[in-house]
Amino acid sequence: MKRNNLSLVNKIVRSSPAVKQPKVGFFSSLNHTHMHTVLLDWGSLPHYVVLRIFQYLPLIDRARASSVCRKWNEVFHIPDLWRKFEFELNQSATSYFKSTHPDLIQQIIKKHATHLQYVSFKVDSSTESAEAACDILSQLVNCSIQTLGLISTAKPSFMNVSKSHFVSALTVVFVNSKSLSSIKIEDTPVDDPSLKILVANNSDTLRLLKMSSCPHVSSDAFCPHCVDANYASWNWGNGHRADVWTHWDHYQMDPDEKLH
Repeated sequence: MKRNNLSLVNKIVRSSPAVKQPKVGFFSSLNHTHMHTVLLDWGSLPHYVVLRIFQYLPLIDRARASSVCRKWNEVFHIPDLWRKFEFELNQSATSYFKSTHPDLIQQIIKKHATHLQYVSFKVDSSTESAEAACDILSQLVNCSIQTLGLISTAKPSFMNVSKSHFVSALTVVFVNSKSLSSIKIEDTPVDDPSLKILVANNSDTLRLLKMSSCPHVSSDAFCPHCVDANYASWNWGNGHRADVWTHWDHYQMDPDEKLH
């Protein structure tokens, strides 16, 4: 009797449908992923990883990301991120590009002036923008700039700034940056006497000089002082241009590439 009952139970178990396990749906998986993300400590990422990410981000995105945690804020101020900077200065009513915020300019001057190596100024046609660029130049007293560019998107720009103001501001950079090697200047009131004073302070390091629409300068102000220079170019703005090449065989570089 017992043996018959046991056989009946076995038949019932074998014939019963298998017990199904509950499936993990899309939202359950999503919630699991969300919990994992929440638990992730972004501050645990190594400095070099965050630095690598920051190097590919525009400045405004780097600034936003720096508020994620203390470590990211520390990475934001690492000197490697401040080697190259372009100051954009304009009058919003007449220009198509966005001007660098004044607060950011002051932060750079106070915290990162010593880190700047490749600096350019892009200004519109207004005198106010050119004067603002001169004001910034005059504050770069603790810097080691290697490449300097002053670019006007439209005339007259720097030509409307007084020569004394412009030369005084530029002299600050020339005197304090002992490793200045490349200069690109457009539409400025620099003349021969001014240029002689400026290049004399960097005669050992200056290798490339490119001047466009600077009608008051000549090669006489540059060549006697910078005998080790490799390339110099003047464009007086009236269709005339002069190029000076020296020691080029030992300097394999496109001059335009270096100055961009």
